[in-house]
Amino acid sequence: MRVKMELQECLRDSPKFRALLDQEEQNIDQLEQRLEKALKICSSMVEAGKTYVGQQSLFANSLWDLSVQFKEDPDVLSALNKLIHSLQEMNKFHTTLLDQVSRIFLKNISGFIKKDIKAVRDYKHHFDKISGEYDNILLRNSHVPRSKTQEVEEVQNILIAIKSCFGHLALNYVNGIYVLQSKKRHEILSTLLSYMHACTVYYHEGGDLCHDLQPFFKSLANEIANMRDETHDIEKDVENSHALVSIPEITSAIGNGDSKSPKLEGYLFKRTSNAFKTWNRRWFYLFDNKLVYRRRSGEERDTVMEDDLRICTVKPFNEGERRFCFEVVSPSKSHILQADSEEMYHLWIEALQKGIGAAIQRVQSMESPGDKRAELTGHMNSAAGVSGLNNNNNTSKAQKLRMMEHILKIPGNNSCADCKCPNPKWASINLGILLCIECSGVHRSLGVHYSKVRSLTLDDWEPEVIKVMAELGNNVVNRIYEAKVPDGVKRASEHCTGTIREEWIRTKYVEKKFVKNISDFKDELSNQTTAEIDKASTLEVRKWGVKKFRRMSTTANAKDISKKKKSCGEPLPDVVENDDGNNADTSEQSNPAPSEVWLFGNDLDVTPSNDIIDTNSDEESTEGDEAAYVGEEDILNLHSNLLLYKASAAHNLPVMCQALALGAEKNWANPNDKNRHPLHAAVLSGSVMACAYLLLNGAKINIQDQNGRTPLHLATREGHTAQVCLFLKYRADQHLEDEEGKVPLSMAEQKEHADIVTLLRLGRLNEEMKDTESGVSGDDTFNDVVRDFSRLAYSNPEKLQRNND
Repeated sequence: MRVKMELQECLRDSPKFRALLDQEEQNIDQLEQRLEKALKICSSMVEAGKTYVGQQSLFANSLWDLSVQFKEDPDVLSALNKLIHSLQEMNKFHTTLLDQVSRIFLKNISGFIKKDIKAVRDYKHHFDKISGEYDNILLRNSHVPRSKTQEVEEVQNILIAIKSCFGHLALNYVNGIYVLQSKKRHEILSTLLSYMHACTVYYHEGGDLCHDLQPFFKSLANEIANMRDETHDIEKDVENSHALVSIPEITSAIGNGDSKSPKLEGYLFKRTSNAFKTWNRRWFYLFDNKLVYRRRSGEERDTVMEDDLRICTVKPFNEGERRFCFEVVSPSKSHILQADSEEMYHLWIEALQKGIGAAIQRVQSMESPGDKRAELTGHMNSAAGVSGLNNNNNTSKAQKLRMMEHILKIPGNNSCADCKCPNPKWASINLGILLCIECSGVHRSLGVHYSKVRSLTLDDWEPEVIKVMAELGNNVVNRIYEAKVPDGVKRASEHCTGTIREEWIRTKYVEKKFVKNISDFKDELSNQTTAEIDKASTLEVRKWGVKKFRRMSTTANAKDISKKKKSCGEPLPDVVENDDGNNADTSEQSNPAPSEVWLFGNDLDVTPSNDIIDTNSDEESTEGDEAAYVGEEDILNLHSNLLLYKASAAHNLPVMCQALALGAEKNWANPNDKNRHPLHAAVLSGSVMACAYLLLNGAKINIQDQNGRTPLHLATREGHTAQVCLFLKYRADQHLEDEEGKVPLSMAEQKEHADIVTLLRLGRLNEEMKDTESGVSGDDTFNDVVRDFSRLAYSNPEKLQRNND
């Protein structure tokens, strides 16, 4: 401890006192600087420690996440959990140490600086101030003249007061310095001692923890040594496994008799169905009578390529330059696959063929009891008198075969409409053409708004679709869509590449580049001379119309005449069975079109022989209507929309096809005929096929004219049962009211059309059953009744003719 300054020297304010005072002040300044430095470093240390503790806590959490990787290894998981828990305990000890450092060192030293050293600074400030005043009064006292007694007395009094004050403040300052010098000793030492106690507790607790863990550390070290030995053995086995590379690939064949387990699995290349025809490698396997594949990575769910192997066939695919390719064909699509080797190629084909056979056998074995029950039910229905409405499977197959044979007999249908491949087995029902399997795949890629593809052998065909196909055919449609094919255009052929095939079909049906447009027709017409139109007429063609299919009053008379002449050996006249079910005698043409009227449809006539398809599907006739054509419009008013409307009124499907190819809108409203649409005109013509053709091509079924009448309204009013049946099959809304507030059912009841009333009531009942809370749906019953009515309308329309009197 430093020697105290003498108090007498302090009161006298001697140079010795001032020297000692300066020395003490410097000492206090150094003390403050060093304490602040230690305080700053300690704060940084605490902050760094907190950062370390935080990071160590995150490190422990990451180790907990890591332990999840060993959830299937309980030994490693248990050891990891104990180590992580011990690490967290040490982290808690460190956190406690940092808290104690903050409370002990930082708080005590900061308090010593802010309280004790600051108090000495305040004493110094007051001492310096009074010292200056003391010097000033002494100087003033020395200047007061002797003669000024009063001033001398006044200065003497002030001097005495300031001197006393100076003495007291000097003593306070010196005593403050003495106290600070004394206090710093125990304050700093006690603070450091507390800090060391905290460190001792930290290390002692850590030591105890580590001491308790020593047995665990020893046992864990032994386990780690055993794990290293196991890893060494695995490394040797892995090195020996390289010998498997030279062994030929072995494909997994798991056939254990269970249909739920894969029969074969492995990688195959799959060709995409898009325009680029790219090849992707996928993992395929046969599972539960399905062909399934998935990506090697990036995809968890499987993709079912074919969900029913019963309807598939497999055959080699030798087109293109790729080897080991085979084709899986289903009714709706075709898949090209490629194996990696010839062995795999044969193995996959054999497995697929066996899988198809097994799927068929399995379903047959499951359905055999049901077939017996169905047969028994058929006998019961026959006994009840309803067997006439239920056809067995053999009859359906025979009808399907006859239908296929009849459609193939239509002119041009013996080969594909696009590539001329013989024996086509697919059809585009909205275009009315037959296709081969390759062209059908391209048509399917166009979308259903361009082409709706069906199989002749695998799909069930509705009667109206068959009649639409009979009205058109490949020859008729190609006359329209290939009317002006330029020279040099690459046509699709039987063995052409997929790119040429797709480009030809898209150009033909999507872009419609080969269709004659309206201006082409007008140009051809203007180039014709008057003599070419009619040698006896000098008039120019200023009007146009649509050729109408002729009708007779009944079908029975014409058929009786045909049978009678055939039995007598007489030649038959040229009779065409049209879509209304009545035969038109083409040997006579009553009321032909005037020479100045240009008729659409003359160049699209197709006269199929009578043994192709019986087309008597429309029970309504046009008796008394002897006109040979519909419409007589000014040639300046010729446009595709009006052409479609007139063709629908003439029930002339080839001209309707031509109008659609010209870009006619299927839902165009005719402002000159009550804003009716082509579907309204088709209804009024009495033709079911015209209605079916428009619906197949996307016409709106619930469209209304200016009187609010839908096609169902008009068909009901006219008593066209087959058309009503068709519209209900397409789910027409029978709750729409016309401007008079009438719905189709009220019209049918007023007209006393018993069959139409029955159909409409069944439709309503079906809707009510679907909306019931019990969830019972009458769709199956309703569809059966509609199907029976449909077959009756197309096979025996005269049975639907009712005498309302």
